[in-house]
Amino acid sequence: MKHNGSLKIALPIAFVWFGALVGPSMISGAFAAAYYAPYGAVGVLLPMLTMVIAATVVGMGAYITSREKTYSYSELANCMYGKYRKVLTPILEIYMVFAMIVGGSAVVSMGSTFLQELTGLPPIAGAIAVSLISMALVLWGEKLVRASSSAMSIVMIVGMVLLSAFAIFNRADKLGEVMSSFRLPEGVSLWSGISGAIALGLSNTCNALTLCAVEQRVKGCRHSVMVGVCSFVLNSLAFILSTLLLLPYCPEVLLDAVPTLRIINDFLAVKAPWLPAVYMITMFLALLSSGAPQLHAVAYRVKRIYPKSIKSDQVKNLLTGIVYFVLCIAISFLGLRTIISKGYSLLGYIAIPLLVIPIVIIMPIRYAKQKRAAALKENKEAA
Repeated sequence: MKHNGSLKIALPIAFVWFGALVGPSMISGAFAAAYYAPYGAVGVLLPMLTMVIAATVVGMGAYITSREKTYSYSELANCMYGKYRKVLTPILEIYMVFAMIVGGSAVVSMGSTFLQELTGLPPIAGAIAVSLISMALVLWGEKLVRASSSAMSIVMIVGMVLLSAFAIFNRADKLGEVMSSFRLPEGVSLWSGISGAIALGLSNTCNALTLCAVEQRVKGCRHSVMVGVCSFVLNSLAFILSTLLLLPYCPEVLLDAVPTLRIINDFLAVKAPWLPAVYMITMFLALLSSGAPQLHAVAYRVKRIYPKSIKSDQVKNLLTGIVYFVLCIAISFLGLRTIISKGYSLLGYIAIPLLVIPIVIIMPIRYAKQKRAAALKENKEAA
């Protein structure tokens, strides 16, 4: 019964992370193409390495949240950084904005390719269109996006599962051939796959802080462990499914900006003419649910730096949106593959001193010292 109670508390938290993860980069196959599919059958195991790192840090973050009883990530950061908070908390804020720029660049790059395929727009026009839609949602419809985010996440997940199942079934024999041997494809190294999976896992450790906003019901170690376990299972399965979708079509699709779209158009549309429409709806919802919230997160963080003479939040959000998407559009021309492979790896390495060491090492040591001090005090009082 205790495990059932822990599961009821942990699963909704894990689904929040899972819903955020199943966005444009995963639905497009970009994550799998950059980090997993190039390694053949071994690539099906690498997502578990990514998520054992990220989910462990998230689970420990949930425990810290339950101990500190603070549900704002900036306040939680102040608790972790202690006497260094005046220096490290602003650095963390810059890191979070940088993470949103990387994520926004991926959304813009993906959106420009999506609109080019759908309407024939040139990439720059598609990138501007995605940026304008996201800005409009933040200025006038951001509450609507947040209110409908759960429904959109369900549709995205169902769409992704449907697409993956159809793609895998279409080449089940080829997938069986790939999975029959764990020999690495020619030209790739195991260490490259492992280091990439580790970097992607580290880049996801920021969820240890952002998830604190929904962790009010987490009480103690048992609940925190279950948060980590549920997160590991759900998110590993998402990455594994995305990898299995690509493997039967490798290496043909690995160099494509949007591998899933190439698979649908070149291999599946003839057999299932309705499938491109399902993909377009799924991708549109993914773009809608990712671009606006990322801009909103940046706008919320930089609002305080505006002069007092600018009082309107809409004006501030508009100015922030223009600067934010100019940066995102510029970065998007590096290509989705570069943004995914280089940008998220860089985020992962920066997360080591900012997030991983404080959560995994410093806070447990601090709690152990507090426990010893409390035990000594109790012994003295008993004596």
